[in-house]
Amino acid sequence: MYSILLLATLSASGEDWPRFRGPDGIGHGKISSFPAEFTTADYDWTIKLDGVGHSSPVVGADRLFLTLYNEEKKERRVLSFHSQSGSRHWVWNHPVKEHNLHKYNNFASSTPAVDKDHVYVVWGSGTTTEAIALTHEGKLAWQRSWSGFISDHGFGASPILVDGVLVLHTDNVEKRTSYVMGIDPKTGESLWELERVTEDPEAKHVTAYNTPTSVTVAGKTILVVLQTNDGWKGIDPRTGEVLWSHKGNYDQRSVSSIASSGDIVFATFGSGGKGKIATALKVKPQGDPEVLYSLGLSDGLEYVPTPLFYKGLLYLWGDGGILTCRDAKTGEEVYEERIGGNFFSSPVVIDDKIFCGSRDGRFIAVAPGREFKVLGSSHLTGGMNATPAIANNRVIIRTDTHLISIKGK
Repeated sequence: MYSILLLATLSASGEDWPRFRGPDGIGHGKISSFPAEFTTADYDWTIKLDGVGHSSPVVGADRLFLTLYNEEKKERRVLSFHSQSGSRHWVWNHPVKEHNLHKYNNFASSTPAVDKDHVYVVWGSGTTTEAIALTHEGKLAWQRSWSGFISDHGFGASPILVDGVLVLHTDNVEKRTSYVMGIDPKTGESLWELERVTEDPEAKHVTAYNTPTSVTVAGKTILVVLQTNDGWKGIDPRTGEVLWSHKGNYDQRSVSSIASSGDIVFATFGSGGKGKIATALKVKPQGDPEVLYSLGLSDGLEYVPTPLFYKGLLYLWGDGGILTCRDAKTGEEVYEERIGGNFFSSPVVIDDKIFCGSRDGRFIAVAPGREFKVLGSSHLTGGMNATPAIANNRVIIRTDTHLISIKGK
């Protein structure tokens, strides 16, 4: 009965936030009258978290899901809350085999995905990639694992659901391969697997941490994936058929996720906290995509935060607090301005304002459009690495220590 009610609510409200950066991964949220600045007095509810994590919250109807890592017990946890009251439904614990991590990464970096039946988590444990589905009541539905996961910096990519298929990707540094997989979300069985090999023996196999996306062009849904050594691929999400490829000339790491707007996809590559290469492609119903523009080191690119398209403009919120606005179709610079601070969180649209949270605990609002204007700066209870969820007329913010809900007026 709950699944039927949940599906009805999802269909009727359209206010779920089912994956990293919300519906279609574009980072646009629906909410009424959200303030550009707020204080703790505006919090609808707040929860102290008993672990760490950079993963973002997701929401399906009235259920909110989150992952964290409890350092004392060396276990990951999937938590379910009531999204409107903050009351906790359940906790699911799972042991972790520790592995190499970047100093800014941790063991709960991948954001879950949720549909009417399950919540899905994908992560690395030791040298294994694990995919797990839990019911909305916290019961294990299925579990899969793939051996040979070895990455430079640990796990980072998040799973997504495209045309009823659960999509994930992972890497193996030692075997110099990357994998994109389509999984039946009901059973966990593989529908297809695409192996991508770094063939040049002189080239370093560079692992990817971006989350894939999907675009719909002329009624056709196309899964878009990206890996440094192999470039871009457009894939039929139901069959795994490669519809098109764009090799590019990439030698940097892909960390921030793929941004999309209509038939345009955009992504950056970089290292050392800076974006250094970027490409915008126009996806076609048939054939290879068109390169709209390419950008470089001096063009204000970000490295970790995912770019944001909104109302014909492209916003690049840099790791070091530089915000660059460009024309979405041409790449022409509109402005480049310093905000200050350090950012790993990705910008989102809330009530026709652009927000992004910093690692030093500021939540900054900027006006959209061709004129740069800071609308407000709020102080959070802790630094911020995750990206907010916007659902049920609430903004759910994860800081280093707390989960916070702020309600639209």
